[in-house]
Amino acid sequence: MIKKIRVEDAIGLPLLHDFTAIMTDGFKGVKFKRDHIVREEDIDELKNIGKDHIYVGELEKGQVHEVDAIDEISSLLVGENINISDISEGKITLTSKVRGVFVINRKLLRAINEIGDYTISSKRSYISVNPDDKLAGGRIVPLWTERWQVEKAKEILKEGPVFEVKEFKKLKVGCIITGDEVYYGRIKDAFKPVLEEKLSNFPSELLAYTFLPDDEEKLVETYKTYKKMGADLVIFTGGMSVDPDDITPSAIRRAGSEFIIQGIPMQPGNMLTLARDGKTYLMGVPGASIHCKITSFDYFLPRVFAGLDLKKEDFLEMAEGGLL
Repeated sequence: MIKKIRVEDAIGLPLLHDFTAIMTDGFKGVKFKRDHIVREEDIDELKNIGKDHIYVGELEKGQVHEVDAIDEISSLLVGENINISDISEGKITLTSKVRGVFVINRKLLRAINEIGDYTISSKRSYISVNPDDKLAGGRIVPLWTERWQVEKAKEILKEGPVFEVKEFKKLKVGCIITGDEVYYGRIKDAFKPVLEEKLSNFPSELLAYTFLPDDEEKLVETYKTYKKMGADLVIFTGGMSVDPDDITPSAIRRAGSEFIIQGIPMQPGNMLTLARDGKTYLMGVPGASIHCKITSFDYFLPRVFAGLDLKKEDFLEMAEGGLL
């Protein structure tokens, strides 16, 4: 049974939970740990952090302490490449082990938070992360919860983990830069420096940069050459709009056995185009990438390097939040 008593009457008794302090010297954290036996010399310190009364005793049958409630589900929350912190103040923190893309099962995350006392919060799904980056945190709201809530959470998590990090893979990349104006030297190419900067963030093996005129046959032929070289990703630039003479999307359609999408609800970067040919992705870069630091290209290039199976719905769901 749990009861509230004066701190002076708690000498010799164990604390029921971690006690947090926020001190004028900047300290913020656990001052006293759960199960700490209260001593006479602790009384003033407890009062200094606002604890004139504390709860002591034991939980009743069917009640689960905050530490145990989060501990019982912590390993079930995570999939690959995620570290779980020790429990402090009834909370856990999840961090990444590797460089990659953070992926959330949104259905399960919502289901856990709908139970009642569990609160699991995280960063957004599909962001790029580095080792030791914080990804998510979890706790229950009260000091204890009912056993049925813990069991319900465990049942939900039988479907799989809520969080995982897909590590970036080393991909062989070929780049095709298209445009009569560039190919014939009328203007200086602006795409290659952009691609060099973007690809430097990933473990890529660059096969080559190929400059081509606006010739659909040559685009398809060059793609096939890269494919024979083992390309995992072929990037196309130039000729990505809807003008009649912009033939790059048509070439991507012809070369890719599975056309995924042309045009997505994101700005800048509406004209991102994607297809797949077996295990090879064909990616058409929107022209806005030359002038804008962040476009749709920056959102989906990491997913390709993480080995995610991209589908049309992945692009359509970007309508909310896609105005960059």
